[in-house]
Amino acid sequence: MTAVAITVRYFAAARDRTGVAAEPLELPAGTTIGALRAVLSARHAPLARLLPICKLGCNDEFANDEQVLQVGDDVLVLPPSAGGAPRVRLLETPIVWGQAEALCALDGAGGVVTFTGTVRRQNLGKTVQSLEYSAYAPLALKEMAAIAEDALARWPLVDVQILHRVGVLKVGDIAVQIAVAAAHRTEPFAACSWIIDALKARVPIWKKEITDDGAEWLGSTP
Repeated sequence: MTAVAITVRYFAAARDRTGVAAEPLELPAGTTIGALRAVLSARHAPLARLLPICKLGCNDEFANDEQVLQVGDDVLVLPPSAGGAPRVRLLETPIVWGQAEALCALDGAGGVVTFTGTVRRQNLGKTVQSLEYSAYAPLALKEMAAIAEDALARWPLVDVQILHRVGVLKVGDIAVQIAVAAAHRTEPFAACSWIIDALKARVPIWKKEITDDGAEWLGSTP
């Protein structure tokens, strides 16, 4: 079978994970962009978890996975840029059901796993009237973004979206919503569970609980 000689060029985080800026490859005739993704994942293990969220270009045009590679093609591996759509948000307005899921990139996804945390009426035997969430936004957003990137590095995910409310919430309101898109089901379930635990442990968001017995900043009492 005739071989197709191409050049693959790596940028930003993709370049760091492969250790090269460019490399020549010879592939069987008829190889598609989608098949090339599998080749690159096998060739560069550190790149495998980044590839699902990378765009691939060919000869200075964005390429789809069905495109067949030709002799002399110049393929570009393009990680998400800092100027792209955010994966994390702090919101003063209500979060609605399905909001995080609707923000997920779905190209290459076989399913989306979501977690939605709401304000419950009873907590530790007390009747809750409302919750007040407060955050130091610059650091909270930075750490939320780091958690999303950590999840993308730990599991082969397509996308992660994290929404968190701030302000006063009444019973039944949505406080946090996480959506994780992936090709298969096992990884997004694990990632979603890990993300909510990481949010509680790492992000400077504080919660005041207002009950029939008074008000208390949870977790802030020695």
